[in-house]
Amino acid sequence: MDQSTAGPAKITSSSNTLSHTPDASHSSDLECIDENVIIDEITEAEPTSVTLRFCKRKFLRPFVIILASAGLRPSATDLEFLGRWVGHLQTILVLVLLIIGYVLQFLCGLSSKNNYQKQSLISTSAGDTGHYGLLASGEAIFIYLVPALLHLNGYIMAVFIYRFADNEQLQSLVERVFILSNNPRRLVLTLWLYFGLGLAWLAASTTYVALLGTNGANTCVERFSSFQWMAGMARWEGTGELLKVMLIVTLFFHDLVQMVVIVSYGLMCYMLRCYLQALKEKLLLHTIEPLNWMREICEFRKLLHHLNTRISLPVASLTVLNLSYTVASVAHLFRDMTACPINIFTASLANVLLWLVIALIPFFQAASLTVTCRQTQSCGHLISIRPFVHRNTSSEDLNTVLLYASSLKMSAKLFRMPVSAHYLCFLVLVCFIGIVTFGMCLNISLGRF
Repeated sequence: MDQSTAGPAKITSSSNTLSHTPDASHSSDLECIDENVIIDEITEAEPTSVTLRFCKRKFLRPFVIILASAGLRPSATDLEFLGRWVGHLQTILVLVLLIIGYVLQFLCGLSSKNNYQKQSLISTSAGDTGHYGLLASGEAIFIYLVPALLHLNGYIMAVFIYRFADNEQLQSLVERVFILSNNPRRLVLTLWLYFGLGLAWLAASTTYVALLGTNGANTCVERFSSFQWMAGMARWEGTGELLKVMLIVTLFFHDLVQMVVIVSYGLMCYMLRCYLQALKEKLLLHTIEPLNWMREICEFRKLLHHLNTRISLPVASLTVLNLSYTVASVAHLFRDMTACPINIFTASLANVLLWLVIALIPFFQAASLTVTCRQTQSCGHLISIRPFVHRNTSSEDLNTVLLYASSLKMSAKLFRMPVSAHYLCFLVLVCFIGIVTFGMCLNISLGRF
């Protein structure tokens, strides 16, 4: 009796366990599916977040520090109230040093082309009468006043654009390029390469100014003491050394501002080129849909418009100044056509090359960006001749991309004009012919050192 009742109980208990087994397996399957979904979401989001952290740590922070060295730190990066005031103080400090440098150049007779000027007074009478004539002469206007205004105008526009009118355009561009790039480390190396070349130019310019200050210290003190309100200060012991140090420091910041503005412009042109090339590669490999590609091109055009209408303004002002320095330095070499010692010729030629390099860099960067923009027009034809890659894309989308790409007319602009590589090559050819002609006309005495 007990055994008979025990038998069905065991059967029912075993059947209950069997009946509960599918529910347990079903719940475990659901848990596995949920875990797989979560893992997939993490693996999809992790590369982007890691790339953005790498971009911020290795590119954006050093770039902001470079801008801050010239008082151009973007206000969007100042998350705290104290950081904003530190940025404002940096800008004011650099501005004060620039103004002091403009005044010292005039008082010490250091011209725009970094050569000390001889005493050339309009009036023949002594005292203040001659300096009133100097202040009203073309020397004061075109050698000191106009270059100072051009340089100051370029810096003020750069401060307004980078600190207040950027609207995180720089950060958006850098992040987009890093996300699309297959080699982010190459972008970081390019940043340091550009900055290293800028530091090399800055070191060469500062060395030239230091050597010029050593050779022309007496001329500097004489010019400084010729002003009546500065005569008492000029008699102090160590005035010449103090003026020399102050000139070197202030002119260092003058060149630092130019280097930072032009290097940042070159970096933005390079980042835009990388952005456009990455979009082209993704479209040809069909890793991006045609409609998404057109949306990205619209974002690129906004960034290009920001470069042409905002970032290029201070660069244009400084480029006019640098081209004027170059022509003035060349004209200075033509003063003595009979004989020119090799050491003087070498120093003067180095000065010409310094200003020529810093003046032509924006044109080369803009021309290379224009070439990349024009190559984008062929994207529609390139995908139409690749039927196996875009076999899943409808013919309507292919025709839309073809028409859209062929209608793109994008170019980098300086002085509100498109910069083309053809005209730039012609300009370089003219400069080369001018240098060769100049070498034929100038009698360089190799025996005088």
